[in-house]
Amino acid sequence: MKALFGGTFNPVHNGHIALARNVCQSFELNQVELIPSYQSVHRAQPQVSPDMRQQMLQIALKPYPELSLNPVEFQRQGPSYTVDTLAAIAADSQQPLCWLMGVDAFNGFADWHRPDDILQLANLIVCTRPQVVLQSGRFKQNLLQANEKLLDFCAGRIALFDMPPSHCSSSVIRDQLAQGETAADCLPPAVLEFIRHNHIYEY
Repeated sequence: MKALFGGTFNPVHNGHIALARNVCQSFELNQVELIPSYQSVHRAQPQVSPDMRQQMLQIALKPYPELSLNPVEFQRQGPSYTVDTLAAIAADSQQPLCWLMGVDAFNGFADWHRPDDILQLANLIVCTRPQVVLQSGRFKQNLLQANEKLLDFCAGRIALFDMPPSHCSSSVIRDQLAQGETAADCLPPAVLEFIRHNHIYEY
């Protein structure tokens, strides 16, 4: 079983990496694939080019064999709907899939494009945090029970994961870099060097 972690990654930071590694270990997964969005449908399009975001992600993942980049949304281009991404990956995958998401996103999951089809294709791993209340709504029956193990389900189950605390935020990092600060405590050194070399996030 492998997990898929989508996002703009604008830029990828240490919080993203720590979360992916923790999920991989906690759920005994074979791999976590990070999927940079080509064109987001739930938020404004990043000013940084898709190619630059993908390159930063490739650099950040190099030290971690359990993490990899999946370019499926770059290959397809256009709007990045989760159900389409999952369908494309499932068609070529020999193992069950999990989709990794934050609790904020999950609380609006019912309004996503074809949420029931998403649950037909994969399990969900929802990363919770203390200050956000989980709203399971009509998906309550899909929640993984205490006596169940995610590895036993090919799709349709929703597992909760207590997200490790992280002060890193892509929007804060962008603001810091624009103001001439380094944001070195949140960025992998090789990513920070790439940003400096290419003058990204300078305004």
